Amino acid sequence: MMLELAGRVALGLAGFSMTPRDRTADLATIRAAGATILDTARAYAQVDNPLYGEELAAEAVDGTSVIVGTKGGHSRINADTWDADISAARIRADVESSLRVFGREQLDLYYLHRVDLADQPVEEGVAALTSLRDEGKLARIGLSNVTVAELDRATAVARVDAVQNRHTAMGREADDVVAWCEANEVPFFAYSPLRSAIPAPHLAAIAANRGVSLQRLQLSALLHSSPVVSVISGATRPQTALDSIAAEREPWSAELQTAYEADLETVQ
Repeated sequence: MMLELAGRVALGLAGFSMTPRDRTADLATIRAAGATILDTARAYAQVDNPLYGEELAAEAVDGTSVIVGTKGGHSRINADTWDADISAARIRADVESSLRVFGREQLDLYYLHRVDLADQPVEEGVAALTSLRDEGKLARIGLSNVTVAELDRATAVARVDAVQNRHTAMGREADDVVAWCEANEVPFFAYSPLRSAIPAPHLAAIAANRGVSLQRLQLSALLHSSPVVSVISGATRPQTALDSIAAEREPWSAELQTAYEADLETVQ
């Protein structure tokens, strides 16, 4: 089942979930942003609540058609420690837990959060997800933090419906994975798209002339870098969340493309 996107800017819930915050205000921000996709994970948890991120997502989307992507095989143990385990038993247990949290018989999109484990090959985790998809408990499966080599190995086992990696507007760290996704017609979700201190003076000048944020233009630049790319905004304030969602509607132009390419040249 190909992942059909009503929008290409997802709202990530990591920033809402890892430390104590005002839950009521956060729910209002998430709903007001109007994202058609939310991204969460078992690992997005508070010390005293290992399910906080998924519980927040479940409450935010209750009664709506918003797609939720969540992840398993990686969870928070305490304030400073996370584990990773993509064995069949662990993945099944995590999926069953997520189904209970969301009160559903099927999850929209479920990723292996990490696949770079020396003692557990990616094939094992993918086989586990595939079985759960075949059982109808998962509509789509994905891989996060993955290399091209790992994707090749994974897709020798089963179809992968989505990929999620860190990919910043000014770093373009995952260009090789994006190219793989283009060749295989797989949606790619860029997380931490703005986590970069690299200047972008050419885009900044156009942003100032348009009266919009530089961040909005950088997100728009990633969206226009490939037809398979969507972005995951980590914004946690109402105004920045709305600004991120607006990136998809920001008019693109040859002038913007030239400016973006000029800014990229300064960091390559």
